Amino acid sequence: MPWLVHVQNSWAKSTPSPDADNIFEISNSIVAVDPDHGINGWYPIDSSAWLFVEAAQKVGEISDDHFELDGGVLPQLEVSVPKLAPLDLTLGDPEEPLRSLSSKITDEALLKLHRDGFVIVDQALSPALCETLRHEMDILLENGQMWDSQSYSHEEGALHHDICETTLDFKDVRFYAPTFTRMGTDEGLLRVLRRLPVLRDLSMQHLRLQINKGNGGCYTMHTDSGVSGEEDGRQVLRVTALFYLNEGWTSEHGGELRVYPYPSAPVKIAPLLGRLVLFHPRLVHEVLPNFRKRYCFTLWCAVEQSSTSSHFMEDLESMTCFNQACSVCEKATHLEKTPRSKLLQVPRPLRCLLLPEVRPLLVRYVFRDCELQSACRSHDEGPQKQEMLEGIGRYHQQMRDENPQWFRQLLEQLPGAEVGTARAARLGSYELKEVMRSCCPWWEDAA
Repeated sequence: MPWLVHVQNSWAKSTPSPDADNIFEISNSIVAVDPDHGINGWYPIDSSAWLFVEAAQKVGEISDDHFELDGGVLPQLEVSVPKLAPLDLTLGDPEEPLRSLSSKITDEALLKLHRDGFVIVDQALSPALCETLRHEMDILLENGQMWDSQSYSHEEGALHHDICETTLDFKDVRFYAPTFTRMGTDEGLLRVLRRLPVLRDLSMQHLRLQINKGNGGCYTMHTDSGVSGEEDGRQVLRVTALFYLNEGWTSEHGGELRVYPYPSAPVKIAPLLGRLVLFHPRLVHEVLPNFRKRYCFTLWCAVEQSSTSSHFMEDLESMTCFNQACSVCEKATHLEKTPRSKLLQVPRPLRCLLLPEVRPLLVRYVFRDCELQSACRSHDEGPQKQEMLEGIGRYHQQMRDENPQWFRQLLEQLPGAEVGTARAARLGSYELKEVMRSCCPWWEDAA
C-alpha cells in the first residue's frame, strides 16, 4: 500500500543520490511513494524523479478503497455555523407573490443551505399560485414569447431538446405575464436569504421562465454564472432559486434536478408542485430527461459587486491541474488576508479539497462519465455536439495526466464514505469529508 509523505521543502532528483541533478522543487505537499521500491531511503515519484524520504515524513497511506492520514497534517479549523439575522415581517407588500417564503424557508433550511450548498423547501408556493403561473407560461409559449434553449457557445449554441425559455425583458413578456412581472420586483425571497450573514448584501434578482415540452428534453451538467459588464467584472450571482410548478408528477415523467454537492454524493430532486430548490451557483447540476410537459422558473439572486473576480471563476472552470487551480484561487481571493488564511497551512493537493471555489473541477473529474452522458443526451446530433463531446473527453484525459494518482483515488472515495473507521488522531475519508462540509462552507464571507 503506498505511503503518503509530507514534504516541507525538498528537491526531486534525477537519480537516487543527493549529488544528482535537481528536477523540480517540492514545497508543503503530500506525495505518494511505494515502500516496496525504495533504494536506501530514495523512492521514485514519477518515471524520471526520485525523492529521499525519512520515516518521520510518513503521514498516511492510501489504496483503492482505503485512506488514512495523520490528523496533525491539517490545522485546527473552526466549524462554520452562521448566526442568522432576524426577519422584519413588516417589510414588503402583503400581496407579494413570494410573501409566503418568510414562513416556508426556516432557520434549519438556511443553515443547511450554508453547509451543504443546497436545500429543498417543499410547498414554498401555493397550488393556486402555481396554477396561475403555469397559465401565464402557456400563454407566453402560444404567443411566441419564448426561445429555444442552447448551450456550448454564445454564437453557435448546441440546442437542447425541446426546452423553451424567456425573461421579463424579452419581447412583450411583461404584457402576457402580469404575475411574473410583479414577481420580478418582489423581494420576498431576498429578504429571507439576507438573514445569512454571507448573503446580507443581496440586492437584485433576475427571473427566467422555462418550459420543457416533455420529449426527452434535458439539461447538461453545468454551473450558473453571473458577470457584471465592467472590465474587471465581478461575480454577482450568489444564489440560484429554482421553483417547480408541476401538478401530478410521477417518477415516470422524469425531469428531475440532479445536484452534485461534493464531497457528498449526488442527489436527485423531483420537480414537485410548489417545490423550491435553493443552491450555490457553483454547485454543479443537471436536468434529467423529461417525458411530460414541465414548468419551472428561476430567480438568480445577486449582489451589485462581490469580493471575488468573476473572470477568475471563468478561468478556473477550464483548468485541469488541481494545484494550479488552487494557486489561482488563493491569489484571486487574497486568501492570506481573509478568515480562511489557515488553509494556506494545508499541504497540496489536499488544500484543493478545502477551497469551495475548486469543487466544480473536482466534480468534473469524479463524475466524468456522468458529464459525458449528460452532454450526449441533452443535445441534438450534429457536428457541434460531436465537437463538444470530443472536447470534454480531452479535458478529462488532461485531468488524469496532470494530477497525482493517489489524490484522484481519494477524490473518488469521498462521496461514498459514510462511516468513520479511522484510528484515534487519524483522518479517514469519512472524517476528511466531514471537515470539508462543516469547516469549509460554500459561501465565502467577504467581511
